[in-house]
Amino acid sequence: MRRSLAAVLAADVAGYSELLGEDTEGTLAALRRLRSEVFGPTVASRRGRVVKSMGDGWIVLFGAASDAATCALQIQDMIAKDGMLPLASQSLPMMKLRLGLHLGDVIEEEEDVFGDGVNVAARLEKIAAPGSIAISDAVFGSLDGTLRPSFDDAGEHDLKNISKPVRVWTRGSIPGQKLTGKNATQRPHIVICPIATSDPRDEVKELSEALTGDLMTYLGATHWLSVTAQKTRNNAYVLSGRIRASGGRLRLEIKYTDPESGELWSTKIDGDLANAFDWQDETAETLVSQIMTATFDNERRQLDKIAIADMTANQCELRGQIAIDRLDPEAFASALKYSSAAIDKDPTQPHPFALALVSYLSATAMGYDEITQEYAKSIPAWCAAAQPLVGNHSLLRLALGVTTYSQVREPAALRAVVEYALRQSSSDFITLALSGWSYTWIGDHADAIDCFQKASLLGGRSPWALSIIGGLAMATLQSGDYENAILIARDGLNINHGYATLYRVLAAAHAHLGQSAEASQAVETALRLQPGDTIAVIQARNVFALSGDQNRYITGLHMAGMKA
Repeated sequence: MRRSLAAVLAADVAGYSELLGEDTEGTLAALRRLRSEVFGPTVASRRGRVVKSMGDGWIVLFGAASDAATCALQIQDMIAKDGMLPLASQSLPMMKLRLGLHLGDVIEEEEDVFGDGVNVAARLEKIAAPGSIAISDAVFGSLDGTLRPSFDDAGEHDLKNISKPVRVWTRGSIPGQKLTGKNATQRPHIVICPIATSDPRDEVKELSEALTGDLMTYLGATHWLSVTAQKTRNNAYVLSGRIRASGGRLRLEIKYTDPESGELWSTKIDGDLANAFDWQDETAETLVSQIMTATFDNERRQLDKIAIADMTANQCELRGQIAIDRLDPEAFASALKYSSAAIDKDPTQPHPFALALVSYLSATAMGYDEITQEYAKSIPAWCAAAQPLVGNHSLLRLALGVTTYSQVREPAALRAVVEYALRQSSSDFITLALSGWSYTWIGDHADAIDCFQKASLLGGRSPWALSIIGGLAMATLQSGDYENAILIARDGLNINHGYATLYRVLAAAHAHLGQSAEASQAVETALRLQPGDTIAVIQARNVFALSGDQNRYITGLHMAGMKA
């Protein structure tokens, strides 16, 4: 399996079935001409790679958004200029392409390709009119001033099987109306200005473009943020930056401003052009984390000034997400309070149901019965009300799948739900974190570690950071890597020294390593935080599919001296 961040071009011949039915021989001849004279050479000239061919359609990957956009423009221009492509019977319409472009996560496995990048590009292609191009805001934000004027803002659109609205830019028209109303405007809005550079070298220009694309993609995958390349309303956060270069040295200067109080923070990040790829990855990770931290902290301050009765459903859901950062009883009480209020205010929105179910299940697994008892009676009603909303919402589908698993313990069914969620939303750190915990529960520890590591990259400074670290520590322990489990658990305790799960991970890992004194001390600390815990209690509230010696967490706690 190969995973990468790529610009994805989805292409399809409009009305191909009808053309084929009316003139099979002429249509096939025109398709061969299209492939050999226009599509293939243009893709190759822009360094594209065809990874999937469906006869009348293609999926192409590019290393840069500018190459993908230039390729799409050139293809449509060549077809329009040459009257491409007339069929054998001149009375039939000309052959036209619909093109969709997105910048996102791509997974290549054997003969297949999937991931956020492919899913969104394919949906954009479907909404484009014949002869036109539809690109996402992530692509638009990565383009320079020579390419941006080629595209017009078509507003936010709900795309089939994509969980959050996507701002679309077009060359040509899109049938239908753009998304309007409260759901298009109430999320915190971040404008990512293209990272500028005055350096004339192509490699520096490509680096600035790629960094802009990374920021657009990773921040845009967070459903409660609206991330665009241009300002669409006044109360927007704005990220601006410039890369300066001298010889092989790089310096990125960044400024992030708040819509009300001005500059939130600014920073400088130095690098080396010889290590541009590593610097790009590390810089994107650092900036995404800092942007999330600054945004969430600022939103928390603003929302805490509003009484819950005066909040909108979106505001309640956002405040509930922010509350989950500590993983203590108070945090889960707040998350459940706000998500429940969001459901009451607008029961047609899927995200509050997902937050409520995940918060309830997490609090139950951690033994916070005093918090969960109040909401236990609401779970069946929430599940029933959420089911019709699942549709294209992979996180809600996953939350419902985990809820079902907690009741019936069918690992194969949960694995199928997780795989579907990752195919649809492989860049959403909440989906990744919940998938990681799901894999841990059913015993797929290597896959769990992969999910948590990527979730940490994307959401390491988000309110979910502690849950991600806790899951990574647990999965690492269950995989048998006790030394690293200890290091990860200690990192988590530096964030919150009251997270009892991490002390239990320490106890089990030290016990497996024969470090009895450290194991006993960790057990004592865990029991001070949750005095009623025993092996039986922990097993009852967790949903591990593995038992006996295969469950290194439970066997380690036995070895550490925790009461049965």
